[in-house]
Amino acid sequence: MDRTIKGLAHEGKVSIIVAETTQLIESIRNLQDLMPTTTAVLGRVATISGMMGLTEIKEPEDSITVQINGKGPIGSIVCVMKRENNQSFIKLYAQNPHVELPLNEKGKIAVGQAVGTDGFLNVIKENEFTKKAYHGLVPLVSGEIAEDFTEYFAQSQQKPTVIALGVLVDKNGVKKSGGYMIQLMPDATETEIAQIENAIANAKPVSQMLEDGMALEDIARTVTGDENALFLINDLSIAFKCDCSKERFADGLAAIGKKELDSIIEEDGKANTKCHFCNKEYDFTKEELEKIRETLQ
Repeated sequence: MDRTIKGLAHEGKVSIIVAETTQLIESIRNLQDLMPTTTAVLGRVATISGMMGLTEIKEPEDSITVQINGKGPIGSIVCVMKRENNQSFIKLYAQNPHVELPLNEKGKIAVGQAVGTDGFLNVIKENEFTKKAYHGLVPLVSGEIAEDFTEYFAQSQQKPTVIALGVLVDKNGVKKSGGYMIQLMPDATETEIAQIENAIANAKPVSQMLEDGMALEDIARTVTGDENALFLINDLSIAFKCDCSKERFADGLAAIGKKELDSIIEEDGKANTKCHFCNKEYDFTKEELEKIRETLQ
């Protein structure tokens, strides 16, 4: 069962969040008809985004949008996250969800090749009340997602961060998916840093630890090198939730302007729209399009 925990290690000098997202990523794979390569890519993006929703979002009115475009074959990736109490809600999509690439030279899914490196990671934090958005834009490091988000935290937030993400997937579906994020508090010393570096160097990949049946608490103890780590919250969750509606798509049709809308009415007499996030379709009749047209000045 999917689950996420947050804790502190090394006497509060280190924070850690660990998540299993197997069921979440399998549901997204089915919903968007993803290939193994794109499942691995979006699985990593969904996992880190979900963890950020639980660590970075404080109010229900706030949101974070992640944009990734490395000019690889998968194209642009967008993920939007919100939070309600102990739940992080995400919705995401890739421009080309059916990309499938051969394994890389290490025999692994070619995530970096699918994403590309000639581009950026953009993290947009928005508050509904202030209507102000904070942009954290960093060049992509490897397209492997974990390293790219590590660079974002280092550059945009000046937070020393270790991120590990993994998705075990084959033609039959997602076997295991999850990740962890370790962040150093200002009072962390070289001693704690060395212990964490040594622990991570000797740890298995996070997806393998999950495949081996390790509990999230044991994964946290393993990668921090602290057997006395304390877990503050152990009932967090990450879920997929799309808030699309026909009304929103009607607003989108209105936004294209009179000329374009007139062209659709005259040439097609109808419109079919589809949500990128959940694949739900919304049909508009000629009469509905004309009503939208009437609202435009």
